[in-house]
Amino acid sequence: MKIVILDLIGIPATAKHELKSLGADVYDDRPKNKAEIIDRIKDAEIITANYIDISSEIINAAPKLKYIIVPAVGFDWIDHEYAAERGIKVINCPTYVSLAVAEHALMLIFALARQLLEANSELRQGLWEPNKYAGFELDGKALGIVGYGSIGQRLEKLATGLSMPVNHVNSQSSPEDLDRLLKESDIVCLCLPLTKKTRHIIDERRLNLMKKTAYLINVARGAIVDQKALAKSLKDKQIAGAGLDVFDGEPLTGIPNDEIIELANLPNVVATPHTAWNTTGALERLGQEIVENIKACLKNKPTNVVN
Repeated sequence: MKIVILDLIGIPATAKHELKSLGADVYDDRPKNKAEIIDRIKDAEIITANYIDISSEIINAAPKLKYIIVPAVGFDWIDHEYAAERGIKVINCPTYVSLAVAEHALMLIFALARQLLEANSELRQGLWEPNKYAGFELDGKALGIVGYGSIGQRLEKLATGLSMPVNHVNSQSSPEDLDRLLKESDIVCLCLPLTKKTRHIIDERRLNLMKKTAYLINVARGAIVDQKALAKSLKDKQIAGAGLDVFDGEPLTGIPNDEIIELANLPNVVATPHTAWNTTGALERLGQEIVENIKACLKNKPTNVVN
């Protein structure tokens, strides 16, 4: 099978060498335009797609295509429903990033709990006011996890070690279960995939269910939350704060839009530019997971199929 690693993936050289040994064409850049994308994949049977939206038009330009491998847990930039209609399997890498994202979520929680950014910023300005930063301890604080895949389960283990009571909801839970979790939790962490069903699942009504002392953490996808409603809730102190690694409308690279910048600058927000996945350990595991997914496809026994 012709294999094309379509665009830049930050995996180790050893993984790239192994991919090449399987016969893959490995590109270490981003195609300049649609024509270049199509030229790279026109004869491919297996492709990866990292920073490229794979639309129905792109899929139609690759008539031999059988498998699309997404080097991530989420796959919302692939038209996976159209791919399924064409008999093309979309495959993700579901486990490599679990530890990195769970630890990042916990880092956001700690930063909010101890006002880390404010204290660090003022100290760098030469100010010394330790009495100003009265934080709170996590022991006994109720953590509600929305989404109970590998990331949610890993976060639960970390939080349990801090003596935090943990509850969760998943895709089998009812809307009433989610509402109850939001009402009862001191900290809510979003760990679920973005689908048509989960888009804006955290809307104004559900934000208003949360305690005024509660915090929202999002390490999933930005569009799971109604971003305008979240900004209003934070400005009005309807909730105490938010830790955000993902945003609706975030750029692949470059400059974020004004809405994202405004949200990140709110005093009760700790924000990072979609970096939760990015650790050396995670990238090593990602390289191996891509390799194993491709080997399974070469045997016509694909694993991790999401469509």
